[in-house]
Amino acid sequence: MNLSEIIFKGYVPIVLSWLFPIIMLFFAAFFEPNIQMGIFLLLLLSIIVGMLIPGIVISWLIIGLTTVGAGMLLFGYLVIPVNDKVILLLAFPIEAMLVNLVSNWLLKWRALGPNIVSIHRYREHYNLDTKLLTGHNAEKIYSKEIMAIKNYPSYNLSMNITEIHWQNWQQYRQFHPANQRKILHDIAREIKHTRLPSELIYYLGDARFLIISYRVDENTQKTINDTTQKSLQQAFKMPAIQFKWATQQIEYDNYDQFIYFADICKYLDRVMETDVITEYSREGN
Repeated sequence: MNLSEIIFKGYVPIVLSWLFPIIMLFFAAFFEPNIQMGIFLLLLLSIIVGMLIPGIVISWLIIGLTTVGAGMLLFGYLVIPVNDKVILLLAFPIEAMLVNLVSNWLLKWRALGPNIVSIHRYREHYNLDTKLLTGHNAEKIYSKEIMAIKNYPSYNLSMNITEIHWQNWQQYRQFHPANQRKILHDIAREIKHTRLPSELIYYLGDARFLIISYRVDENTQKTINDTTQKSLQQAFKMPAIQFKWATQQIEYDNYDQFIYFADICKYLDRVMETDVITEYSREGN
């Protein structure tokens, strides 16, 4: 359930279910006492019915009672002003439907309650915009591989860590907030199409993608990265979508510099910042 659904299916009916009877009782104060009592009883009945009876039954009940009431009030011999008749006809069906919407909304959230923890855990491990695993999973895999490199030096284990960052995503989000999620999904799709099946791709948040490659030599890694870079440049030619890159190979000789996942992330961020500064310096010259 997204934000718009929560607002229109929950909060708005709650507000209207309180506001409508207040308005009705306010206008009823100007009517005869018997009309006031009738409106009050109809509102009370609509609240009880809306809370206890299913929506489809309420629909038929409203149709039946409204038809009977309209026949009695409009075509009967009751001498009641037209304004009083209209309010008496509208009081029950509108309030009953509003209360029923609120009741159904609360029941959905009550059923969702036991699964909230599972939902948060799922969102922690999987990003819905990019359809990729998150940094939480990347950190666990990274830590296991670092321990393997440390404990088995004779195996000559190595891994390449590549980070791709959409550098001006915040500015793009300010002008195109609705389209940013689609751009992130398209970026992830392009990256998937150009990488090896054995490579692991993660989304770290803030438009940052991380790729872990196992036992790939530097030349092959550079060729794959160049292919990905060209593919992204061809797919996203807008000035507002520009990418920064950083790659680091980790093996037994240098693993102690990147023991923790945060270490490699900080290092890659510094490399990308340095590249940006160098690029600006060249443009200035």
